[in-house]
Amino acid sequence: MIYALLPTVFIALGGCDHRQQTKNNTPLTNQLIMENKQVIDEFFNALETQQFEKLNDLFAEDARQLNPYVPKGFPTSIDGVEAIYKQYNGLPEIFGQMKFPREIYATEDPKLFVVKFTGAIEIKAGGTYENDYVGLFKVENGKIKEYIEYFNPIVMAKAFNLSLD
Repeated sequence: MIYALLPTVFIALGGCDHRQQTKNNTPLTNQLIMENKQVIDEFFNALETQQFEKLNDLFAEDARQLNPYVPKGFPTSIDGVEAIYKQYNGLPEIFGQMKFPREIYATEDPKLFVVKFTGAIEIKAGGTYENDYVGLFKVENGKIKEYIEYFNPIVMAKAFNLSLD
């Protein structure tokens, strides 16, 4: 399961429980952590409400979304806020309601976050696509600079009859 990666990734990033204080325990650092967590939460809210235009304000102009484990035919890198918006804006053609229950964890670096989430997505052609995810977010100046999405590509391939060759 994808969550098996979480402890390793979390520790490598210098992770700490989001309810605990960081080593840089200052009011400004704690404020920055809370503000950056809010940006990430707004990203997921935009997906759940299908208000994809909000992504233009949430991502930096030169942001990147990396998807290292996607099946063939899908981009492993989406570069720039415009490309990220276009990628998500097309989702309503295929998907109905989308829910992403999530836990957002701060690390010792107030710009880096680990998000453990599940996707429960209605497929308009019938059925539901559900997968477990781990997202690594880098937030700079109130904008998402980088988002790396890890998920089980076998679950995705089965849900959409894709080949993993």
